[in-house]
Amino acid sequence: MKKPLLLLLILFQAILSGQTVNYTPSTDIITNPERGLQKYSITASDYATIDGANNFSVTTLNNWKTSADKVTVVYRYFLLDNFLDEDISTTYLNNIQTDFDNVRTAGLKIIVRFSYSNEVGTEAQQPTKSQILTHISQLSAILNNNKDVIFSLQAGFIGTWGEWYYTNSTEFGTDGNISATQWANRKDIVDAMLAATPIEIPIQVRYAGIKTTMYGNTQLTEQSAYQNTANARVGFYNDAFLNNYGDQGTYNTDECTNPVGNTQYNYLSNETKYLPMTGETNGLNPCDNGFRTTGANAIYEMGLTNWTTLNRDYHQDFWNQLNTNEYNEILKNLGYRFVLNSSSITQSGSDIDLTLNITNIGFARPFKERNAYLVLKNTTTDDITTYLINSDIRTWESTITINQVFNIGLTGTFQLYLWLPDINTNLSSNSDYSVQFANSGLWDATTGYNNLLQTVTLNTLGVKDFTLNNFSIFPNPTSDFITIQFKNSSKEKVKIYNMIGQLVKETTVLNNKKLDVSDLVNGIYIIRLADKKSITHKFIKQ
Repeated sequence: MKKPLLLLLILFQAILSGQTVNYTPSTDIITNPERGLQKYSITASDYATIDGANNFSVTTLNNWKTSADKVTVVYRYFLLDNFLDEDISTTYLNNIQTDFDNVRTAGLKIIVRFSYSNEVGTEAQQPTKSQILTHISQLSAILNNNKDVIFSLQAGFIGTWGEWYYTNSTEFGTDGNISATQWANRKDIVDAMLAATPIEIPIQVRYAGIKTTMYGNTQLTEQSAYQNTANARVGFYNDAFLNNYGDQGTYNTDECTNPVGNTQYNYLSNETKYLPMTGETNGLNPCDNGFRTTGANAIYEMGLTNWTTLNRDYHQDFWNQLNTNEYNEILKNLGYRFVLNSSSITQSGSDIDLTLNITNIGFARPFKERNAYLVLKNTTTDDITTYLINSDIRTWESTITINQVFNIGLTGTFQLYLWLPDINTNLSSNSDYSVQFANSGLWDATTGYNNLLQTVTLNTLGVKDFTLNNFSIFPNPTSDFITIQFKNSSKEKVKIYNMIGQLVKETTVLNNKKLDVSDLVNGIYIIRLADKKSITHKFIKQ
């Protein structure tokens, strides 16, 4: 009788194994998508009349990306001054498409703003509301067709520089004097932008009060964010970051009162947990001996208000007064910066129980949806198999732990990787759009994978033979209940997982008692004993 027991113990050791790998953080400045320094560009006058005039150069875009600034986001200011009284020309629309094509070729993304005036004057700073609405309708198709490379659409169209302040307009109000009717007209423009663009493209407004006036003071939460609603889609850009008068009207204060901690500042700080915060400095703050525009305070406030990108081309007085450490700190921490601390693997037969510990040390969370995958690469055939990780990277803040069981169903030896590609299928295979973790020795620039430095050997037969003698379930398939019979226990804690490794039910079951599974959607499930990770069965809910 000893030989079967010895064989059982050997088999148990062979099919149940585990290991933990700790990773080394990197201090490198990383070229990661949808974050970092942005570069400025504006269309020229012949953009409206000559095909190919003043388009982005792919070479220039690539040079920005490979420079010390590691640029992955460009800002494009589309000046529509030729169309104050007419529709946007076909030539202009074609040139917009060429710009989007070139940005995609270079592996970058683009912040878009449309404006009709680039300097303050006494003349009209924008067309009539009806003409603007026509222009937004014209632009809808091109914005939808290029949603994969559009970082955000800023609510330009009104006022000098599209910033909604100097307008010389009875329809929209001007210089901060805006009636209820004029606010309604302004809201019509943002509503039209929301309707003309998909949920993937957030809309950004210039001042905190714009969003609260038009859509109320209700703050976003984890439950209300990322929905197709105005509150969930309207974020902010700040083109006077750190300057006086509350960043030139971003927040309501007098000239030299620091806005940090006031109601509007706190409101914006909450909203930008879920939406992009971008913009630029526009000079050194004359108050408090320039304290707000020092590098140390800039870094502090970027963390408070979740900055994702910052214009590298303006204002040079700000950039010139930074020391090297401050400059590098900004480059490294704009947006997200994920550090992989450790991974732990417990495998039993063809199952993998994976635990990841990750820290986001950046100023912000990612604001765009992006899937995370566990990748298995067969070390003999190089075949790739991917499994979706049940975690939304937009919630990765501070330090998080992810635990998931994957029912692999493969036999062989596999190298494990972590892969965070772009959500758009036409960009997902381009490693320029994949996320690199801030660790040493993990990144594969060719594939866009992060090597977990974990290798597993899987055996689909071992668990099946081993587990049959420990508990049984019936009926299988089932539509409502399963009865579980344990061989050596009166009760056990069990866990049920779906086929992508998500835990869907956890409970304690008495021997020979029914377990209600009627609330599960139809499909195949894995049931395992919680304290014995190798003890599993499959069942079908139908």
